[in-house]
Amino acid sequence: MLITALFLLSLLWGSTFYFTKLLLPDFHPVSIVFYRCLFGMMALLPFFLWKKSKKDFQRVPALLLITLISAGIPWVFMSLSLRGLDTTIGGVLNASGPIFGIVLSVSIFRTPATRQELWSVLVGFGGICTTLIAGINGSDPFHFGPAGLLLVAVCFYSMSAVLSAKYLKHCSLITLSFMTMLAGTIYSGIFMMFVEPKSFQHFNDLKPFLLFIVLGMVISGFGNVLYYYLVKSGGALFALLVTYLMPIMTILLGVLFLEEKINGGILFGLLFVFTSVYLMNKKFFKEMGSE
Repeated sequence: MLITALFLLSLLWGSTFYFTKLLLPDFHPVSIVFYRCLFGMMALLPFFLWKKSKKDFQRVPALLLITLISAGIPWVFMSLSLRGLDTTIGGVLNASGPIFGIVLSVSIFRTPATRQELWSVLVGFGGICTTLIAGINGSDPFHFGPAGLLLVAVCFYSMSAVLSAKYLKHCSLITLSFMTMLAGTIYSGIFMMFVEPKSFQHFNDLKPFLLFIVLGMVISGFGNVLYYYLVKSGGALFALLVTYLMPIMTILLGVLFLEEKINGGILFGLLFVFTSVYLMNKKFFKEMGSE
């Protein structure tokens, strides 16, 4: 069940970059995050009202902070980064989640890292560097600013996975997912009032509604339920493995529908990333193969 959920989430979240790119010509990045969270919140509201309990709100400050850094803050950075970054490169850079996860686990909770995990971090970092070099040497202009923004976003939601696994074990999946959408809606809505207060005018046909139904309700709303299921059942680092699988869908959609170019350097960087995830979870894969 965990493996099925991991692959399903990678398919959903791997298409995030594609749908965001489709919306960027009409919406400001902050507005995209607002409507993405709003639609996701509306999809989860009936389930939240049905399943919520007082136990879920034992640690309200931690709940608000962790859910905010899970979606609202990083999604704004991610949307801004895609203004100057191809989805193919963005998908590979996004795969650095488990690397940040290990670093944060060691630095925040003093969790001892094994030699295998340290090697996986080094290999994964090599993959990121290879991708950056490939992007710089590509035919299209490469901008370090957007790449840096995306890596900051990855750091934020990696931190949220580590913190939620530590402090929010008592919360139900639906409450965590709904509060993530709620926190993201409020956070991005405040900024949207200043940068694009009349964003609703872009809903002049059916296309934006359909795109936000997919991006907001399905990918973000129910995708977050799968994500927190992985965090609670498999642990933070296991849940972050989704970022290693996402580039497959991201690159496929970018090349097929956005006419983005992919070179051997990006594929080589992706190979580094997959090697890193294998090293990080070598024991897990051996156990899975023996079943």
